[in-house]
Parts: sequence; structure tokens; C-alpha cells
Amino acid sequence: MASYAPLFINDNDRTWNPDAIVFNSWQQYGTPSYWMQKFFRESSGATIHPITISSSYSGSLAASVITWHDDENSFLRVKVVNFGPDAVSLTFSATGLQGSINALGSTATVLTSGSVMDENSFANPNKVVPVTIELRNASEEMEVTLPPHSLSAFDLALAQSRLVAEM
Repeated sequence: MASYAPLFINDNDRTWNPDAIVFNSWQQYGTPSYWMQKFFRESSGATIHPITISSSYSGSLAASVITWHDDENSFLRVKVVNFGPDAVSLTFSATGLQGSINALGSTATVLTSGSVMDENSFANPNKVVPVTIELRNASEEMEVTLPPHSLSAFDLALAQSRLVAEM
């Protein structure tokens, strides 16, 4: 479960900051805080796995690993926050899984921006939004680069998913 207050803010009465969703009488947009909350909402009810970060940047990183299921498939989701001002390359290994990682259906989603002060607005509602790409190189061990000041989620499809049967 996650909660956020205040959730909605009328653009004509901006008392609080930050807010999750800004609206006026004819439009709305999600703030970066909204998108961060959405990352964690999508994987509720999942199984949490232990994780260790070994990196010279480990002081600027936080991570979690879960197994979650949608209606048809199972995924290993690795979420990593890079609080630091530098891009970080790291390798993670998924060991002890009951199935293997399937590149088909695996994705990476990143929420970041050029400046930590960037915000969405009515003029530019998609300035800071998550970007999802396919992970064609998804495997049990893979190297990734985390942009500065970012939240990244790597959804690694597990081979026992229906994605294998659709090939």
C-alpha cells in the first residue's frame, strides 16, 4: 500500500508542494511524485527478495527486488534509485530463481530528468515521465547504467511465463 497527501491540487490554489496530480477546470497532469508512486503501486502484493549492492557508488544507491505477477506472466522486478549526480554502471545477478530470465517481454523503465528541479506543467505535462524500453539483453546477469538522479525498474520476464509459449 502507498498513500500520498495531498493527492490533488487545483492550479488556482497551490497551497502545498509537492502534489501528485495538478488540475484546473479543463486539464490535468501527473507530477514526478505521481509517477514515482505509480512505480510502487504496480507491484503491490509481490514477494520481496534480499539484495546487496556492491559498488563504489553504493552510498548513492537504494534498491529492492521483488517477484510479481500480472494476469498472464511472472516478473523479477529490480528497482534502483540513483540519488547521486553521476551516472552509475553496475552489474546485477539473479541467482536462485526457479526459472530463467526471458528477454522476450523484459523491459526497463526509467524516471529521470536533466535537472532535479524539473517539474511537469500544463505547457509541458510530459517533461518528467517514465520511459520504457525493451530489454533485448535481459539475462540472469546483466550490466546496466543508471542515469543521475533516477528511479529505474527492470522487469525481467521469467521463463515459465506465457511469454515463452507465445514465441
